[in-house]
This record gives sequence, structure tokens and C-alpha cells, in this order.
Amino acid sequence: MSDPETIRTAISTAGAILIALFGAWGTVFGVRRARRRRRAEVSDEEQEAVARWSADPGQFVKDVLESNKQMQAEVKSYRDEVKALRDELGAFKQEDRRFRTALARWVGQIMNAWGVEPEMPYPEGEDAVTLADVIPSALEATRPRPPRPAQ
Repeated sequence: MSDPETIRTAISTAGAILIALFGAWGTVFGVRRARRRRRAEVSDEEQEAVARWSADPGQFVKDVLESNKQMQAEVKSYRDEVKALRDELGAFKQEDRRFRTALARWVGQIMNAWGVEPEMPYPEGEDAVTLADVIPSALEATRPRPPRPAQ
């Protein structure tokens, strides 16, 4: 054993074993510390869920499935609400388009009658009902306001 290579090999092997032991010890220490830190960070709700899971896994799964059903019902109600809002917005857009078209026709009639007819033309038919709220009050003095649409 006096051979220098053998001594060097034995020392290197012993050093590698010591490094491996210290590394394993450090790893175990680090993992334990991380677990303790994680347990400290876990909310009460998570701890309760883990306790319920440990007590009765079957009941825990049933509770989770029931919770999922409730959330799906809630999402469905939100979807229905969004659909109703979209329908309402579509009706508003349609009414707005009808109003703008009637207003454009009335302004066109006014422009065509300008300087030709002695009186300003009023909207007629469906346009009169659509524009009932926007006809100026000065014009109402000469002609009564058209009937408002039933709401």
C-alpha cells in the first residue's frame, strides 16, 4: 500500500464519499426546511381540505364533484345573462338603426322642401312614431306631437 497511486485513489474515494454524505445530508435538510416553510404558507382552507381528504377520500371527491356542478350552474347562469344582454344590445342597435334611418329621411325631406314649400315637412307614418321624442317643441305648437310607441 505504499504505492502513491493507491494512496491517492483511497483519499479521493474517501473524499468523494464524504462529499456525497454531506450532499445527501444537505439535501435532506433542505427538503425538510422547504416542507416546513410550505406547511407554514398553506392556507387554512388547504389544510382543511387535506384533513378532509385524509379522513374520507370518497366524501371529499363527492364534495368536489358537487362543487363542480354548482360552478357549472353558475357559469350557465352567467352565459344566460350574457346572452340576454347581447339580445338587448341587438334590439338597441336595431332601434338605433331605425331611428337614424327615419331621421335621415326627415332631414332629406326638409332639405328637399327648403325654399320650395312654405311649411316645414313633418315625418310621416312609421317615421313619425320613431321620431316622436325628437321633434322640436317649436314645431309642436303648429302641429301636435305624433303618438309615442307603446313600450
